[in-house]
Amino acid sequence: MRTLCRFAALSLCVGAFTLAAVGQCKNNRGTWTAELADDQSGKLQFRMTCSQDVGSMGHPLSLTELQGLDPAAIHGQHVPVKFTLAREAGSLQFEGTFNAGVGYGEFTFTPNQEFLSAMKQMGYPDAADKAFTLACIDVTRAYVEELRSLGFHPDLDKVIEARIFNVNREQVNGLKAVGITALELDNLVQYRIFNVTPEYVQQMRAAFPGISFEKMTQMRIFHVTPEFAADMSRLGYSGLSVDQLIAFRIHKVTPEFIAEMDKLGFKKVDADQLVQFRIFNVNASQVEDLAREGYTGLSAQDLVNFRIHHIDSGFIETVKKAGYPHPSKDELVEFRIMGIRHRTAGL
Repeated sequence: MRTLCRFAALSLCVGAFTLAAVGQCKNNRGTWTAELADDQSGKLQFRMTCSQDVGSMGHPLSLTELQGLDPAAIHGQHVPVKFTLAREAGSLQFEGTFNAGVGYGEFTFTPNQEFLSAMKQMGYPDAADKAFTLACIDVTRAYVEELRSLGFHPDLDKVIEARIFNVNREQVNGLKAVGITALELDNLVQYRIFNVTPEYVQQMRAAFPGISFEKMTQMRIFHVTPEFAADMSRLGYSGLSVDQLIAFRIHKVTPEFIAEMDKLGFKKVDADQLVQFRIFNVNASQVEDLAREGYTGLSAQDLVNFRIHHIDSGFIETVKKAGYPHPSKDELVEFRIMGIRHRTAGL
């Protein structure tokens, strides 16, 4: 599960910030585009691409951070603009045009040498290589000191990751207040990604007494909620374990799927069987396909076995053409495993 969380964390990190190869921004210049964020926050979603480097960085910025940018210019028609983003790690100077809410142009980046010297003294000699990234996500000396005061001594890449997802003292203190004390930096990043908050911890403990923090984190990842558990209970699946609920979400055992199985005659089958149906794609189309060949009333295990061995109407027709007009279920499986022995005509 730890590997899964780590993979999900890195995947979401890449989705939010494409950091590959832009940490150096070798020539300290590049191009930018911007448009209003979709979340109605009033922020501008910037994407900056460094010249002669691969990749780009996306980042939402508040208008109050952009010195010299007239908010009215954003909605104007082909309005030339010049503005600055000043950060402790350095400043970015933007030139370009806004037209009906969309901006584009060029930028130059000026690293703050005093900041880089201070970071080197703090044990980060590679800060100069990543000054552009540090400026874009606003890594400050105070933030590094905050992480250290919380007991963390991360390398610079971990500092960047923590800053992207806003790992801070407030988060740590909030989790400790609800009894979550074994906190590592990687875990805190994951909790931010999946929105595992103190309020969520309290909600889950109320709905699932005795649940471990690890399990409630898994439930958050796979969107297992008290409401989902209640829906399953109304369909006759009360008292499911946390692992069973998670398996339902992972394999998409939904109320609609349960209703589909019910129509096929599989009423109130156990939870593990439903998961197995999903894993092997047992569904109405399979049942209909086999029924056209005369195979009806098949058991749940028959359908699973047929899926495992790729037995469908096409294979059954092949068997029939080999001289077996009415092969049994077991014969079909044997033919798939051992190969079809063509029957001599007239026998």
